[in-house]
Amino acid sequence: MFNQNFNMHVFWWILVSLINILFLVIFYETIYLNDISTAIFSVGNILIAVLVRNELILHLLYRLAVWTSVKIVYGKYYLNSGVHYIGGVHASCATWGFLWLIVDVLQQLGNPSDPLSMATSSDPISIATSSILLTLLFIIILTATPPFRHKFHDTFEINHRYLGWSCLGILVLHQIRFQSIIAFNQAYPLETLLTNPVLLMIALMIFSVFLPWMSVQCFDNFRMYCPSVGVLIVTFPGRADVGTFARISLDGIEWHSFSVALTSFNRQTGESEIHLIIGAVGDWTKNLIRQVEKGNLPKRLWVRRVKPPGFMFSINAYSRVVVIATGAGIAPVLPHVIKNGHKLCILWIGNNHQETYGEKISSILCAHPRCKIFDTGVHGRPNVGEMAIQTVREFRAQAVFCVSNSAVTSNVVKACLAKGIPAYGATWDS
Repeated sequence: MFNQNFNMHVFWWILVSLINILFLVIFYETIYLNDISTAIFSVGNILIAVLVRNELILHLLYRLAVWTSVKIVYGKYYLNSGVHYIGGVHASCATWGFLWLIVDVLQQLGNPSDPLSMATSSDPISIATSSILLTLLFIIILTATPPFRHKFHDTFEINHRYLGWSCLGILVLHQIRFQSIIAFNQAYPLETLLTNPVLLMIALMIFSVFLPWMSVQCFDNFRMYCPSVGVLIVTFPGRADVGTFARISLDGIEWHSFSVALTSFNRQTGESEIHLIIGAVGDWTKNLIRQVEKGNLPKRLWVRRVKPPGFMFSINAYSRVVVIATGAGIAPVLPHVIKNGHKLCILWIGNNHQETYGEKISSILCAHPRCKIFDTGVHGRPNVGEMAIQTVREFRAQAVFCVSNSAVTSNVVKACLAKGIPAYGATWDS
C-alpha cells in the first residue's frame, strides 16, 4: 500500500532543496562560503540537471529500477515513479544552480577584503559574463514553468535547447577564465587547473550534452504512409528495445519523440526496422501528416541512435498489468503485446480501429486473448477511470499503465491511485 497523494516530482524538489540548504547553512556557518565553493555548488547542480536528461543515464536508471523491482515486494511504485519523475531532479537542480550562481556573483561583488574577489568584481568581462548567464538561466527557468510550457510548448523547446547551449558556452568561458585566475595565484598553476573540480564537472557536462548528437543518423531509405486520415506510420532502419521511444527530425534542428510501436526484419534489405505510429496531435504532426497525404514526403529523416526508455518500460517490473490506450496511444503497447503478452490485459479505446489504424495493427491486438476493443463510434465515450478499476479487479492486476492525452491520463491515474492501485502515465514535464 502507498500514499496516493505522494508526488515523486515534489519529493525530488524537496530532497534537492534540503541538500542544498544544508550545504548553504554549513558553509555559511563555518565561513567556507567563498568564490570557489559557490562555483562548485552552482556548476555541480547544473551538471546533475544535465546528467539526468542524458539518454544513456536514463537507460541505466530505468533498467536499475526494473531490475530492483523484480526482486522486491514493496516499494515498486515509488522506485519506478522516482525514475519516471526524474524531471523533478532536472528542474530543481537547475533552479538551485541558478540560485548558487547568484550567491557566487554576490560573493565576487561583496568581498572587498579578498584580493581575488576585488580583481574579478572590477573586471568588466567577469561582470558581463555573469550577468548574461544569470539572465539566460532566468529566461530558461521562467519559460519552463508548467503554465508557459503547456501554452507555448514550441517556444519552450527552442528556448530550452538553444539558450541552454548558449548558457553552457558562456559558463565554459566564464569558469575557465575565473578558475585560471585562481590557479595562477597558486604555486603549481597547471596542476591546479587539471585537478580543478569545476573544470572537470564542466568537461563532463559538455560530453553529456553532445554525446547524443554524436550518434545522429540520417536516412533517405525510410517509408511514410497514412493508413487513414490523421494517422501516419513511419518506418526506418534500426533496432530498439521494448518500451523505448525514438527522437526524429526532418531538418536535424527540430526534434520530436515517439514511442516505438513495432520492430521487424526486412528480408529485402537485410536490416532490422523500427515502426512509429504518429497521430495528428500537435502542429508539427498535423503538418507532416497533411504533407504525406498530399504525396509530399520529406527527403531525409534524422534519427538519434540512442532510444531511451519511457514510462512503459516499467511494465517489466510487474507480472500482471492492465494497459489503457486511446487512439494512436496503442503504439507503445504493441511491442509489449508481442514480447510481454502473457502479463497484459489491454483496453484499447478508439473509433473504427481497423479502418483507422490498418489491418496489421488491428490483427495483432485482436489476436491477443485479453484485449478489449472499445469503439467510441458505437458505444460513445466511456468513463475510462471506472473501466480501468473494473479491469484491474477482473484481471487481478498489480498496476495500470495509461497511454492517452493529458485529461484521460490524469483521470485514470487519479482514479486508480485513490483505490490503492499503482498507476503510471506520461508526465509531459520535458
